[in-house]
Amino acid sequence: MSGTLTRLLRPKSVVYIGGSQIAGPIRAARRAGYDGEIWVVNPVRDEIEGIACYAAIADLPSPPDAAVVGLSPERSIKAVGELRQAGAGGAVVMSSGFLELGTDAGRDLQQRLVAAAGEMALLGPNCMGLINQFSGAAVWGDDNHIERQHGPAAAIISQSGALLIGITNVEQAFPLGFAISLGNQAVTGTPELIHALLEDDRIRAIGLYVEGINDGEAFGQACRAALIKGVPVIALKGGDGADGSKISLSHTASMVVERDLWESFCTRFGIVEVSSPKALVETLKLLTVGGLPKGNRLSIVSYSGGLNGLAATRCGSLGLKLPMPTQANGAFIRDLLPETVTLSNPLDLNIPFSASDGSISMRDTKGVADAIAAFAEDVSDQIVFFIDVPRPGAGNLDRVWCDSMEALIEVRNRLGIPVSVAGILPEGLATDFRKHMQTNGVAALLGYSDTMEALAVSARIAANRARILKQNRPEPLIAGGEPQGAMMHNEAVSKAALKAFGLTTPHHIVVPIEDAANAASSLGFPVTVKVHSDTIAHKARIGGVHLNLGDSAMVTAAVVSMTETVSRAEGGHAVTHVLVESMIAGAEAELILGIKRHPSMGLALMIGKGGVHAEDLAVFETVLLPIDGPELDRALHRLGYRNHEAVLAAAHAVANYALSNAAELVTLDVNPLLITTDGQAIAADALIVLGGKVAG
Repeated sequence: MSGTLTRLLRPKSVVYIGGSQIAGPIRAARRAGYDGEIWVVNPVRDEIEGIACYAAIADLPSPPDAAVVGLSPERSIKAVGELRQAGAGGAVVMSSGFLELGTDAGRDLQQRLVAAAGEMALLGPNCMGLINQFSGAAVWGDDNHIERQHGPAAAIISQSGALLIGITNVEQAFPLGFAISLGNQAVTGTPELIHALLEDDRIRAIGLYVEGINDGEAFGQACRAALIKGVPVIALKGGDGADGSKISLSHTASMVVERDLWESFCTRFGIVEVSSPKALVETLKLLTVGGLPKGNRLSIVSYSGGLNGLAATRCGSLGLKLPMPTQANGAFIRDLLPETVTLSNPLDLNIPFSASDGSISMRDTKGVADAIAAFAEDVSDQIVFFIDVPRPGAGNLDRVWCDSMEALIEVRNRLGIPVSVAGILPEGLATDFRKHMQTNGVAALLGYSDTMEALAVSARIAANRARILKQNRPEPLIAGGEPQGAMMHNEAVSKAALKAFGLTTPHHIVVPIEDAANAASSLGFPVTVKVHSDTIAHKARIGGVHLNLGDSAMVTAAVVSMTETVSRAEGGHAVTHVLVESMIAGAEAELILGIKRHPSMGLALMIGKGGVHAEDLAVFETVLLPIDGPELDRALHRLGYRNHEAVLAAAHAVANYALSNAAELVTLDVNPLLITTDGQAIAADALIVLGGKVAG
């Protein structure tokens, strides 16, 4: 598909198939100066937008590189098949009514569409298509602003067409080369598009809007390949929570990824997330124009002491360091600047608009450049100057501020590190000024909060890249469908299975209820008595667990009470056997270990605060399988168990069991995993649910 996808992304000819709705993208391409061939197919009209219509795809003068199909679902399928037979590079199918409906009819339509496309690249269905702002090609579903790009640029791949409509029609001075709407990803998805974009050396950063992922391994490896090449991937995630998941499923039929799995996935493959569409735009600007910093050291300059106070306070939580200049450069700066300027980071460059005595002023571009360069030289990885420049117009109020900003271009050339100018307010820098600065290598950002996030994200990406470059390619994710015919295993069977993989469990005996007291005596008191069942998952919730029983009489009383309580529980459970277990001495903490699975992400280990209130606490970490050692170490460190050998061994035991039973495992819980004062980690309870062969 790579060859056809290249043609679709960079078409020398585009055919529009449909009625009046295809007039919009034709107008957009013409305004943008697209110089490729534009053809129209419509069997009942003579022309659209002054272009003579061909009656059929077979009548086209040559195979088109790209096609926009603006037809009903059935007619779209027919057109896609004809395009493939004609040798087209690829197509965009705008129509909805396919898999996103969640119906058998919609699923059937999408399967037929996939078959019709064959090896031809296809975006959609249910999408807007793509805009190539390098060439002005609008393989797109409507009229749109197209801001041509002539240098390095970013790309955005989005599961929301509306997000791209907003960005491309509103944002200015944003170096965006490709805007790509995915829709249902029936044929061509994010991984293939990332790899195709990596073949274009003009693309310096890739932004994603993600609601769900259909192939986690391919998606992750594509992002990893991009980062290794030095093209970072930044993601905005939608579809979190029950309501968000419901919307995402009906929106693009993608497999929604829970928040904890998503964060673990991002960690493994070096993806960094942003919080909003605007933060995505500003981060892409920064990375495209300035490039990746080498670390997290930041020099902040402004003409505002108040703003500097806000920035200094926020840097710590964002993981940004504020270094002071070297001793020699500090002395140079003190000699250069007025005594009213305090040497600190952030630096309030409190200098006059002009000076008649030759001292430094805002009109002294070289002096300002000397000061900023000395401030950051050898100590910083990037520089940002926060300023709101008065809008151009009567009085030329912007000129004196713009003069000093020219100094940033010189600083960028001298130091060779990312340099940005940022409006404190979202409209703090005029469009022409931003274009001028970015043409000269200085990223022009908008809005204090979004700029601070962009600076922090760029530093995190740099750290991720340094980490990933030192690591081997991660082992493939264990993805697959849900096993069929799920069956719960009782506690004794579950513990035995996990013990075989190295999990420590207490001594226990399963006996009929009438033999419980004798079993307890043989184990030695104190003991725990639990209902033994293949159907009760949460024994404690229905009175099926009695702890710290010190003699036979207590055991007998517990069994009587348990039998009555459990039999009255919802559904009614008869108690015929119990599990009698030695109490674990010296327990000081409770953890939970579990395995969850996702069709595209595969298996993941969950570890967190345990006990009967584990779900309410919701304090846990998630690590994708196969386990990456450093990822697990960091997860345990965040939970307060760094270098705890027993906890680490328990986690590996559970993970190794899961990997050995990946095709059948539905879910697994060890709760609680008791942490003792002498450093042990002992599984006080365990539950395994297995199924049959994984569904295709």
